[in-house]
Amino acid sequence: MDVTINPIEDRLMGEVIAPPSKSYSHRAFIVASLADGVSIIKNPLVTGDVEVTINILKILGINILKESENSYLVEKTADSFKSINKSIDCKNSGTSIRIFSALSFFIKEGLSLKGEFLKRNRPIIPLLEALKNLGGEYELKEETLHIERKNFQCNTVKIQGDISSQFITALLIISPLLKCDNKEFIEIEVTTPLLSYPYIKITLDILNSFGINIYEELNAQKIGKYFILGNQRYRPQIYTIPGDFSSAAFIITATVLSSEESRVVIKNLDVQNPQGDKRIIEILRDMGADIEINEVKNQIIVKGGTRLQGRNIDCSEIPDLFPILSVVGAFADGKTTLYNASNLRLKESDRISVMARELAKMGIRIKEKEDKLTIYHTQTLNGTLFNHANDHRIAMACCIAALFANDNSKIEKMDIIEDSYPTFIDDLNKLGAKIR
Repeated sequence: MDVTINPIEDRLMGEVIAPPSKSYSHRAFIVASLADGVSIIKNPLVTGDVEVTINILKILGINILKESENSYLVEKTADSFKSINKSIDCKNSGTSIRIFSALSFFIKEGLSLKGEFLKRNRPIIPLLEALKNLGGEYELKEETLHIERKNFQCNTVKIQGDISSQFITALLIISPLLKCDNKEFIEIEVTTPLLSYPYIKITLDILNSFGINIYEELNAQKIGKYFILGNQRYRPQIYTIPGDFSSAAFIITATVLSSEESRVVIKNLDVQNPQGDKRIIEILRDMGADIEINEVKNQIIVKGGTRLQGRNIDCSEIPDLFPILSVVGAFADGKTTLYNASNLRLKESDRISVMARELAKMGIRIKEKEDKLTIYHTQTLNGTLFNHANDHRIAMACCIAALFANDNSKIEKMDIIEDSYPTFIDDLNKLGAKIR
């Protein structure tokens, strides 16, 4: 799907429902598949990378059935987690390949995994090395990975925290089920500051809901240990996926940048939820935006027309906000610097260099460094043809920037938004945008 984005001629007005959280959906389907019994997952995202996860679970013998429009049954059966004779394609889903690398421990003869993720040489070796301390052995080639558990030792696992929080998530999901010959509990030591820590809080939130207890001992730098008792049991649950602040951030930003008559209500957003990307509200308010929170109704009300001020923003815990904050920087007085962002070069794309390249096409002045991006206020943005590098968040960020250009813009292969926000274009048009 290719789209043409016309500049906004009027206000944005109306109501939208925040889409389901991608992070919660991945984890909920996987954790439900480990429980003995039937779980019900309500309001999940089931497209993009989450669909990859669902299809892999089905290959592994998990029953996943659509019960109603927004409800799915998940059931582990006697045939689940049996030996698999083929390579499983994880595509470019980092969450899928990292967690299923760990879940290979529960499958006879392990798992063989492949996909675009491996072709792009995205980080996974630290996790594989950590799994060796729990009895795992792996063979990693250019485009394939085979991993299985060969013994039942449970030595202390040491893992870096500053590469990907998904390494720790994968270990936390499997550790409660492991049987060990040498100890009753598993100790996971995070040796460097844990970046994207809110995603670990999401993992712990879901694990707790499914009956798993994990003790966390981290210092102020997010270095420390997790202690997990073995032989725990996941309990089946009825679990509702919360609305996604990462996706809602694009609608929030579009409204803030639009005219003073704009007013948009975004429903299904619980600010008490541990999602780190709810910080978009705090950040934009600090820059001058008019955003109201209604905790009773789980909604926020955003108004346009306010003048924004540039800020220095630490992105170590909010990597998914980086693309849209790059756009915000072009509209804020002075300059905006997004720092502590070096790990963003290892996401679905090199988000620092791609955003610098695409915004520069619009005439925005950018200064790129290894771990930061500085964006300077720009009076006029030019319409352009964007290249999102197959990154759904960059595609949406460029679309928002295009709404405020001086001419039409185009984005090819916009289907990539299925990965996190399938109704993105429809929602914007519903509010008054003109995207064809």
